Amino acid sequence: MTTAIIARGHRHIAYLGARLDERTIIKQKGYEQAMLDAGLVPYSVMVEQSSSYSSGIELIRQARREYPQLDGVFCTNDDLAVGAAFECQRLGLKVPDDMAIAGFHGHDIGQVMEPRLASVLTPRERMGSIGAERLLARIRGESVTPKMLDLGFTLSPGGSI
Repeated sequence: MTTAIIARGHRHIAYLGARLDERTIIKQKGYEQAMLDAGLVPYSVMVEQSSSYSSGIELIRQARREYPQLDGVFCTNDDLAVGAAFECQRLGLKVPDDMAIAGFHGHDIGQVMEPRLASVLTPRERMGSIGAERLLARIRGESVTPKMLDLGFTLSPGGSI
């Protein structure tokens, strides 16, 4: 997603993260690598509390204070991204012209807002189903291989980048 934001002309992109769990850190590392590959400087604003729209508002406020040239954010999930979009709307910033915004997971609110939120879509229901099947197999004493599965993702560019 970071590469897609860069391809649309944005150069000062921050990563906004919450909860600081392993998944957030993996996403952050991917963002950082894409920025470095493009010859750009990565910049992250992170909080330990859970994600929420309010957290997204606070994170983009902090990012804009610390990084005034900011013209894009990639958020660890759609909750933060929607909060960031609300704050941009409040400030009169045009998305995506003044600020590109992208999230993760394709939550329904992001798909019905205007502009539609760019998001990395993950097969969450399939993940849950496979996880449950594997757990039941282990309870029955069956071997489960491989230990990790890559179920992929889809980029949904929406209208916000």
